[in-house]
Amino acid sequence: MSVNVGVIGLGSIGLRHAGNLLAAGAAVRGFDPAPERRARLAEIGGAPLDSRDAAMDGVDAVAVASPSGCHLDDMSAAIGAAKHVFVEKPLAHSADGLPAALEEADAKGLCVVAGLNLRFHPAVKAARTLLAKGAVGEPLWGRLLAASYLPDWRPGEDYRTGYAADPRTGGVLFDFIHEFDMAVHLLGSADTVAASARRSGRLDLESEDCADIVLRHGDGVQSAIHVDYVTRPRRRETEITGTEGILRLDLEAGRLMLTDPDGAIVEDKSFAIDPNAMYVDEMNAFLDCVRDGAAPACSGWEGLEVLKLVIRARELCGLPVS
Repeated sequence: MSVNVGVIGLGSIGLRHAGNLLAAGAAVRGFDPAPERRARLAEIGGAPLDSRDAAMDGVDAVAVASPSGCHLDDMSAAIGAAKHVFVEKPLAHSADGLPAALEEADAKGLCVVAGLNLRFHPAVKAARTLLAKGAVGEPLWGRLLAASYLPDWRPGEDYRTGYAADPRTGGVLFDFIHEFDMAVHLLGSADTVAASARRSGRLDLESEDCADIVLRHGDGVQSAIHVDYVTRPRRRETEITGTEGILRLDLEAGRLMLTDPDGAIVEDKSFAIDPNAMYVDEMNAFLDCVRDGAAPACSGWEGLEVLKLVIRARELCGLPVS
């Protein structure tokens, strides 16, 4: 079955999703207010339209990749038009209005998918399998680190004018919502119990560029998250310690290591890392939801629960939350 998808927002991530959808055999139409971005969609084989409504007309599903401050409005418009919808992270910058939108989608039998693509990282998938098998025994604590240098993310673009610079809808907490999701994905549901954030002054941003958060999971296990925009070289690591061992992930290097309580290596796996592979798998999984009614890898309701953790962290840090 051929699927027609409207892509709303044609920045770097929107064009990536459009390209991956086209490669998967979907027909793609899209909208972005910037003419040069619409032109780039045409260059890769998509059909650019001059309005959001036009891009949503006649499609089976919508992929929302607009600036995060527009996510809720774009998602609600897609649901109102009875379209399945994929929404880039975060679902929104406020939880207000999200439950009503998700309830409407449920009532219409629509699939809502949250774009939290680290669930497709091969090391994360392997870690989840090991944890489900009790490989570390009873989990005791977790630690997650995502640290990189924002000016290196998109050479040639001024990061100070991008979404990350907005103190209301940007900043490192919203940007690295993936680490909150990974903590929940690997250790179970949680509450945010402590958080601290700051502007280091090194990047000329109004938004926070460093933050530390503590989550308490349902069984009392705590996980500590550190995220920042100021570290070179970049690092993305997760560690979970349990009564029977320690599980370590290096997401940048694509490596997983499991050691027993004596420090002996039980498993040491390396994975080939293709920067686009997780996005390809993510879009293919979304197409499976649209075509076959497959369960989402991360449903809109799951995305909302993760968003609430970030919003609570922002509240504790004294940052804007609406």
